[in-house]
Amino acid sequence: MSRIIDYHIHTSFSDGFFDPRDMIQAAAARGIQEVCITDHHSGWKPALSVLDLEEYFITLDEIRRQDSLGTEVFIGIEVDLSSIDSLFQLQEFQWDLILFEYVFAQSSWEKSFQQVLNFKKKNPDYKVGLAHARFTRVSESRIDYVLNKIQEFEIIIELNTRYGNYMDQWFNYLDSEYWYSIGSDAHHKDALGNTTLAINYLKQRNIPLDRVISL
Repeated sequence: MSRIIDYHIHTSFSDGFFDPRDMIQAAAARGIQEVCITDHHSGWKPALSVLDLEEYFITLDEIRRQDSLGTEVFIGIEVDLSSIDSLFQLQEFQWDLILFEYVFAQSSWEKSFQQVLNFKKKNPDYKVGLAHARFTRVSESRIDYVLNKIQEFEIIIELNTRYGNYMDQWFNYLDSEYWYSIGSDAHHKDALGNTTLAINYLKQRNIPLDRVISL
């Protein structure tokens, strides 16, 4: 992977500290070649409501059409299924990346996981991923089912350097048959591009860097 990327960044549209333009300019100054803004769509925290989605998308689209100092800008979103009743409105926009967070964080993870699979099945052209996913709530008897479905539906597994989710024991089952995304989960400029540990994880596992998605 020759390009320098960061596909998980938050701005003042949700719980980030800076507006999108400031974050993108800071990323460019750090030599990051590709960024994806992925603000929260949730009912629990400072986040995008359904009414905010259009403004968010239009704002980011305008920014990426302008000079971004050599950094390519992609438009993503991070969705909390535990507090969002409907995913219908998401289909009105051409997202570059949709991350579903905390899918396996609750005892009812099977319901959330099925929602992700159903969404991907209905929208096969979207790149759909699992943000800072840990599989620790998945029992040994169910892990094969989960990983097989992730592979079948080409669900992207994010390597999130803020949470170090790739230290989860079930990640030892992952290999070059899966697709990955790398993100810093930056809420502040200082964290932008902090992805070295994730890249090292792939190298240590002998997973080719071309298994990291390209938007």
